[in-house]
Amino acid sequence: MKPSPNTPSVHPVSPDGPDDEDRNLALRAGKGDAAAFGALYDRYVEAVYRYVFYRVRNDADAEDLVSDVFMRALRAIPRYEPRVAFLAWLYRIARNAVIDRARRSRVQISFEDALAHPGVDQVVEPDATILALSDKVAVRTALAKLTPLQQEVIVLRFVEGYSTLEIANLVGKREGTVRGIQFRALEALRTLIPSREALA
Repeated sequence: MKPSPNTPSVHPVSPDGPDDEDRNLALRAGKGDAAAFGALYDRYVEAVYRYVFYRVRNDADAEDLVSDVFMRALRAIPRYEPRVAFLAWLYRIARNAVIDRARRSRVQISFEDALAHPGVDQVVEPDATILALSDKVAVRTALAKLTPLQQEVIVLRFVEGYSTLEIANLVGKREGTVRGIQFRALEALRTLIPSREALA
């Protein structure tokens, strides 16, 4: 059964800090232990699926990308550095796979599908909830004017629920830079969305 972007993980995973079990599994997988890699796949396939789903247009593309991500991870895992949290390493692979796919297809990746998705009602952050409940046409028009990096930070922060430090690890930026990106994105949305009074 494929993972669902609507189903929150029973045991939330964090990309912050190396996990001893992950590290040991990754080191074993790097030496050719298929069972160890399978355990990592089972642990993180849903997290990767959720991430790529909000960056592409449909379930089929998300499933293809998940397969691509784990194939890339399998090829690269002998070079995995244990000092890096495994999920952060895996997300970087996923991020590159999404970027590569966008370049090949020339499709503009956007955040609008995240808001249109049925699972958006799980969002608890005030700003993101207001965005989800605002007029969809206005929201999509506004989001289309954000940069891809701003869109990604908004997805990770308000849909996926990651901290700014976790996002910094995922996108390869400093935490202060991520906070700035988030601030500018929200300021832009406050200006662009008609219901900006509610966002103040």
